[in-house]
Amino acid sequence: MEDKMNKNYDPDSRFVERLEWQLSSEYRRRSRLKSPAGKIAVSRRVATIAVVAGVLTTGVAVTKAADYIKDSWRKKIEIARVETEVELKRVHLESIREMAADVEVRVSEGLIREEEFQAMQLAVANAELDFKRSLMNLDEVKLSGDIPRNVLYAPLVGGRDFVSERLEMEKTAVELSLEQLRYHLGRYHRLTKQNLVRGHEADQIQTEIANRKTMIDEIQQRLDLRAQFLTGELTAQAVEIEDRLTGAEKNLHIAQTRVESIKAQLDRLKTLETRGEISHLELMQLQYALDASQAELKLAILEMDVLEKLR
Repeated sequence: MEDKMNKNYDPDSRFVERLEWQLSSEYRRRSRLKSPAGKIAVSRRVATIAVVAGVLTTGVAVTKAADYIKDSWRKKIEIARVETEVELKRVHLESIREMAADVEVRVSEGLIREEEFQAMQLAVANAELDFKRSLMNLDEVKLSGDIPRNVLYAPLVGGRDFVSERLEMEKTAVELSLEQLRYHLGRYHRLTKQNLVRGHEADQIQTEIANRKTMIDEIQQRLDLRAQFLTGELTAQAVEIEDRLTGAEKNLHIAQTRVESIKAQLDRLKTLETRGEISHLELMQLQYALDASQAELKLAILEMDVLEKLR
């Protein structure tokens, strides 16, 4: 029994050294208040007994104190890592802004096309979001001492809902991408009318637009689930199942859309191949893409079936 207790409650060496110092300091302080100062040498065995007694009387409190002493270095490293990330994102943002300003001047001078400036504006917006996200991650690490958590059932940190904040940023990024795709779609429609591009390129953009809309809906569903968890309407397990089911539904929709789009493209390319306008290699590459999308579709169907049974 004694051996088992020693094994379970063997204190960390640094914790013991700290305890020795504290005991010695307290003894000297009390001795000065009573009689002429004396000396005390607290042995490691005495310190160990004190630790065991503390564990037995105060339980988790002393154990957590020891864990804090052992793990405080983790927080320092994680903060340094995120601070480095913040600095890199800041430099990247400044660089992108300078490039965007240069592109804007070139557009005004007619040296480059306007869509290049549109692309740079999107890049600036995404860089700003990345920088804000890194600052937010730094706030969370400083409060929690741990890496940021993105699961929907993660607790609030210092009363702040970092999970929802990140989801809102993610939603904004997809919305910006959607605006860019709509801009390109309008441009392709104009070029198609002028017979400058083939119509199927606009179809591909339509597919990407549909995918972005699905992504926005999925993020909003996750935000709703997060809110239900925080109000106690859903348990952590229920939130995880619903979240994974939402993701599976998104993957199913995207895979179905992609399969239908690729099949339509294959039909057109087969006609072009018979005319000798494209090589057989191009056709085979599209067939591989179709096979991959069909595999993703089967996986999404399987995942949904499993999760539906857990509801």
